[in-house]
Amino acid sequence: MLPPWLQSRLAREPFTRFVAFTDEVARLLDLPPASPAEVYQRPYQTARVWMVWRYKDGGASLFLERPYGELRDGVWLRVEWHQSPDPETVAAMIRAYERGARRERRRRPCWLARLVRRG
Repeated sequence: MLPPWLQSRLAREPFTRFVAFTDEVARLLDLPPASPAEVYQRPYQTARVWMVWRYKDGGASLFLERPYGELRDGVWLRVEWHQSPDPETVAAMIRAYERGARRERRRRPCWLARLVRRG
């Protein structure tokens, strides 16, 4: 049996699948859905991560970025509809990326203190 977000989306327009998938991931992250006008690109923000979903033929790509680090870093993630991606898995990956940003923030002051002590 297909998951609820996937049921009946196969008969819809490709961008409708994209919107349903990104809205489900946002719901799992307790984020509000993107604006209905944002059909081919859907931005979201959490306290530690910026996310931009982009529609791609046959799937979607997600760019995750930690905007507040010393060196801004980002990760690309690509999902393809024929592989039946799981929104729960994608949401868990985003949470793990957020936790990494949290650890990086905690680590920085210690790293800076060690550097100052050496000098």
